[in-house]
Amino acid sequence: MHDDHRSDALRAETPAEQYDRWYAGSADGSGPYDSYDKPYRDSHYFPLYKGVLDEVVRLGGRRVLEVGCGSGSFAHLLLDQSKLDYHGYDFSEVAVRKARARTGRPELFSVAQAGDGTMQRHEHDTVVCLEVLEHIENDLEVVESWKPGVQCVCSVPNFDQPDHVRFFRTEDEVLRRYEGMINMSSIRRVPRALVRGRGWAEYFRQLRWSRNDPKRVLGMLGINTFENIAGWLLFSGRRRG
Repeated sequence: MHDDHRSDALRAETPAEQYDRWYAGSADGSGPYDSYDKPYRDSHYFPLYKGVLDEVVRLGGRRVLEVGCGSGSFAHLLLDQSKLDYHGYDFSEVAVRKARARTGRPELFSVAQAGDGTMQRHEHDTVVCLEVLEHIENDLEVVESWKPGVQCVCSVPNFDQPDHVRFFRTEDEVLRRYEGMINMSSIRRVPRALVRGRGWAEYFRQLRWSRNDPKRVLGMLGINTFENIAGWLLFSGRRRG
């Protein structure tokens, strides 16, 4: 039905056991996933989380199912700032354990693989999938498993890192990959927050280190931050049926 989903892969996907180790965190707080333990307002993902919640509300969503909930950062914001029904799942047992503890709502989270039958056990009209599709080789099969007619609100990064299977530089790249399964109604760029979770001291240190890189300096000053530093492509639409 689709072209070989591995054809664009930069590298093999990372196993769940490694994500468990990352989500468990490090003693000095320098681990790659330690930032997810910060309050959502302090996270550099906060602009993305807020944009996603706003998009769910705009689309009229009432029952949200999050595919790849991680340690519950977005769920925490949604539960604090909306009355939406919610359920999330992730294949990392450590992440789900943290999400349950973080929100105090253990019944709202499950351990499961993306694309399995878990989705059918929880009533939903909206699928949220943030920073997940770039991590898995079979992303097209996962999207294809979402029931026809549901609203989909997803994000993918415009930057690479070791646990990414792929990343997307432009809106056209997102459209080429997912338009066949999602009837896109919106796609926009969300720049990374420059100060949240980093603090002003770290911000000025980064700015000083960037002095020989004009494009990065501009990004640090809020000029074309998405292109010059990092950001996310936030897209939404209805699952084709």
